[in-house]
Amino acid sequence: MKNTLLIVAIALISYKTNAQMGLLGKKPAAQVEQLKERPLLVVLEDEGELGDYNKNIRKALEAVWTFSTDIRYILKDEWRKLAKDKDEAKKFAHLYYTARTLNANAPEHSLVIGILENKISTNFYYTDLGLADLILALKNIQIDLEMGADYKKMIKSNEEKGIKFLSDSIEHKTLYIDKDLISKKFLKKIDETYTYDYKLVTKKEIDEAIINKDQNVLFIREFVRAQRPMTKTRRKFGETDQMGTNTQISTKASMYVGLNLVYKASDLKYVAIAGTSDMGSLGGRPRETGKIKIKGIKMLLKYIK
Repeated sequence: MKNTLLIVAIALISYKTNAQMGLLGKKPAAQVEQLKERPLLVVLEDEGELGDYNKNIRKALEAVWTFSTDIRYILKDEWRKLAKDKDEAKKFAHLYYTARTLNANAPEHSLVIGILENKISTNFYYTDLGLADLILALKNIQIDLEMGADYKKMIKSNEEKGIKFLSDSIEHKTLYIDKDLISKKFLKKIDETYTYDYKLVTKKEIDEAIINKDQNVLFIREFVRAQRPMTKTRRKFGETDQMGTNTQISTKASMYVGLNLVYKASDLKYVAIAGTSDMGSLGGRPRETGKIKIKGIKMLLKYIK
């Protein structure tokens, strides 16, 4: 019990101190206005790579992105060429997905945003590639960027608003819980623990609620707090990174913290924490998905006044 509480405390401190994901320190915060003012180059994957990513990122941007108004889709070769031109690079921001760790930039499986001439991204969000996943990722990135340097003050304000919303509205909302992420113990305990309306559903049903901006649905989704790459590792000889740079030195993120967060499907704003997930904290992210626990549901209920 003490260990669980300690893990939760560490996760919460990490979450509150560092905003949502990668917007860390004064330098990234200072880039926010540049990101807003510059055309945003959205890098598309080569044909046959990453499934429906190109289609989904377009739809996701159309659904939620308001931070920058000039959006331009670009192929990888043209993106790399612009990045190598020092004068041209200073004219653009860029958004892209990285399937592997980049040098001092972001963990693998991240949606990354930054100004083109900088090797260090302004922000990143660890995500899967479905339409609803990308919509949620973009929404969280945008929330971070809008917070900017004021994120500590705004996080506190947003937490207070979330708690008030939960207290005022939980009786009128249905909590969607992914039935593939619960145990037999959870099934036995949920009715006596959570006395409000809930529904055990598939991830697909939660995704549909996100896409349709369902006013009546709250949902639990794992949020991964991932460090920027820190630990140096060796690449195979001749391997190039995503920008086409041939190098034998890479870096790897060394810590991942999984939180189960409660979101409103209507606007994707986070309202509460429902405990930690079981994804582990060291090394690369396990492929197993984090579990939702009864202890997490009890934590959620503590927010309700």
